[in-house]
Amino acid sequence: MLKILVVDDEEAVLKIISQVLKTAGHNVEEARDGADGIKKFNECDFDVVVTDLFMPLCNGNELAKHVCNAGKKIPVIGITGSPENIEKSCFDIVLIKPFPLKVLTECIKAIEGDGKLLEAG
Repeated sequence: MLKILVVDDEEAVLKIISQVLKTAGHNVEEARDGADGIKKFNECDFDVVVTDLFMPLCNGNELAKHVCNAGKKIPVIGITGSPENIEKSCFDIVLIKPFPLKVLTECIKAIEGDGKLLEAG
């Protein structure tokens, strides 16, 4: 079981992704924008961060940079409808909306199975 931070400003998307990951047996924390995501990331140890790209206050690129600069080697999955605007250097996986939720759960399984990706510093 992984502890996953899911960040999205669209309530419906946030709830669907969270429920799918909880159903798969993971511990999920939600944040409704990038600033809230950074705050929650700083307060807890997460194994994976799943974030939307376009959000108020702080976007997914800024959140991903924050996670990268934390030095903990936490995988970041970006979800976006505009992949041309994503700064790929801080994302381990980018999923283009719309995507089947099964793809997300398969990505999480791949991360869970790869010990190198889960090393915390």
